[in-house]
Amino acid sequence: MKKGYYNETTIAKFADALKNAKKLVRAILESGIVPQVKFSGGNTKMGLVPSVSTMPFFTCPHVCSTTCGVSCYAAKLANLRKNVLNSYAWNTAVVMLCPEEYHAQVKAFCRGQRYFRYHVSGDIVNKDYFAHMVENALENPHCEILAFTKRFEIVNDWISANGALPENLHILFSGWNNLKPENPHGLPETTVFEHDSEFCDNWKTCGGNCFNCACRGLGCWNAKSGDIVAFKKH
Repeated sequence: MKKGYYNETTIAKFADALKNAKKLVRAILESGIVPQVKFSGGNTKMGLVPSVSTMPFFTCPHVCSTTCGVSCYAAKLANLRKNVLNSYAWNTAVVMLCPEEYHAQVKAFCRGQRYFRYHVSGDIVNKDYFAHMVENALENPHCEILAFTKRFEIVNDWISANGALPENLHILFSGWNNLKPENPHGLPETTVFEHDSEFCDNWKTCGGNCFNCACRGLGCWNAKSGDIVAFKKH
């Protein structure tokens, strides 16, 4: 399949996976059993930082269809590996059908973690979802929580209504070549660059491994207002 994952074939494949996952979750709920959220223990890029993810496309804002969606690494991985797709679909079904249970499990999981990341795949689902992310950070002040998002309006609205985010909740607004985040509160941002494109002097380079940066207090985990962390497009 050619590069570019926002196409009818891939979206239909992912939609079928989500439909099947919702059917399974409903059956489990009807039997009186609590469906378990699936967490990742890390990967080559993340190192030992655990995470929770949802479906690409279906939990991402529409702007992704003309920006990161055409080369989405999460969609690429899900398209290649059925177990990854099913895991993303499962979590999304749990969010849709029993959101309170989903968030309760994420919060409980973070009680035993030093670092945690939301959404290696997917994005903030809605305002209520983000409110739970904030609650998670407040309930687990020992845990540094990282998330990249293109749901700018959800985060901006929360800050406008409630004030500053918890210090251990690191939200970075995810820019793209043709997308500049709406960022009135001055949150740190990210951008991408091509292998042969110009690298701006004020950008900070991604360190390549989330766990290494987290342990050293560098990169995205320590990004401040005005900082732009640059990722090489992959």
